[in-house]
This record gives sequence, structure tokens and C-alpha cells, in this order.
Amino acid sequence: MNPHDEMNTIIHDALRRDLDRLEAALQQPLGDDRRTALCGHVIWMLDVLHHHHVGEDEGVWPRVLAKRPDLQPMVDEMEAEHETLAAASGGLRLAAAAYAQDGSERNRQEMAAAVEHMKHATLPHLEHEEREAMPLVLATLDDDDWAYLEKNHFRKGMSFGDTGLYGMWIMDGLDPRRQGIVRATIPGPVLWFLQRRYGPRYRRTTEMAWGAA
Repeated sequence: MNPHDEMNTIIHDALRRDLDRLEAALQQPLGDDRRTALCGHVIWMLDVLHHHHVGEDEGVWPRVLAKRPDLQPMVDEMEAEHETLAAASGGLRLAAAAYAQDGSERNRQEMAAAVEHMKHATLPHLEHEEREAMPLVLATLDDDDWAYLEKNHFRKGMSFGDTGLYGMWIMDGLDPRRQGIVRATIPGPVLWFLQRRYGPRYRRTTEMAWGAA
């Protein structure tokens, strides 16, 4: 599998993983500390998702169309799905903010419903992108294109701290082979520092948010 395709699937799988964890966590009432940690992590995750999709909408799709204008119908489908996903993400963001402030049963149920809506919007899109869009994108873009996109879109606007937590997030639970794919994208000394600087913070937050998960 192409390493760019692998990385895209790893990012998607991190989102799938946390939506499943979130659905499971919301099956029961949560204590104040856990609720606060969970809602904070959800809002951070939605920020990451927004940044990723802006990178696709403003970077990947225009670059693909510059080389393959015949792929406009595919791009239109991806952008329409992003709009649907953005609406679901906005609903989940509001529900998380409300539940963080007030852990009432009503807010818990409303957040659980927002998670269900988010999954319905997200999972088919991820599968569609992986199955149909990414093979066309990979056949169109070369290594220079990907280097440009990483610098000017996917990493643009991300602080060093953002990058550190993002790295810990996508590596959470990966098997050794897929960890190696992520490691290959980050210089060794930088990864060493990120793991020691942001690994403990990420683990504290997610252990509080997910509990036994």
C-alpha cells in the first residue's frame, strides 16, 4: 500500500477508534472529572478533523483537479460529504460543550445522540474516500505534490504542541508495522522529543476520558 494511503487510513482509524470509545463511554453517567476530560478531548478531536478536511478541500482537491479536471464529479462528492460531516461535527461540538458544563442526564443523552449522528455522517464518508477517492488521488499526485501539501496545508497552522498531541493520537493503539509508517514521517530526534514531552500529557487526558477503555 502507498505510504500516503496508509497514513490517510491511520488518521481515519484514529477517528473511528475514538468515536467507538465515545459511544461506549456515554452508555453510563460520568463523574465530573471524567466528563470534563472526555468533552475536552472530543472538542480537540473535532478541531483535528476540521484541519484535516480543510487541507483536503483547499489543498488536495484543487491540486488533483489541476492535473485531472475530469475528476470534478468525484471531488464534488467528497466536498458534499465534508459539508454533511461538518454539520454533524458542529452538533457534536455544541453537545460536548453543554455536557462539559452540565452533566445532567438530558445532556448525556443529547451528546450520545450527537455521537450517533456523527458516526452516521462520518463512517460512510471515510469508507467512500478510502475505496474510491484515494486510489484516484494517489494515481494523480506525485511526491512533490505531497511534500507541498504537507508543508502548506496539513502542517500549516499547527503549533509544535498541536503536532505532538496529534502524533500521540494517531499512534494510540497502533500495531508495530503501522507505528513504523508513522515514525517514517517524523525525524527520529523530533519523535523522541514529542513522545517524552507530549506522550504523558496525552495518556493522562485519554485515560481520564476513556476510563477502562
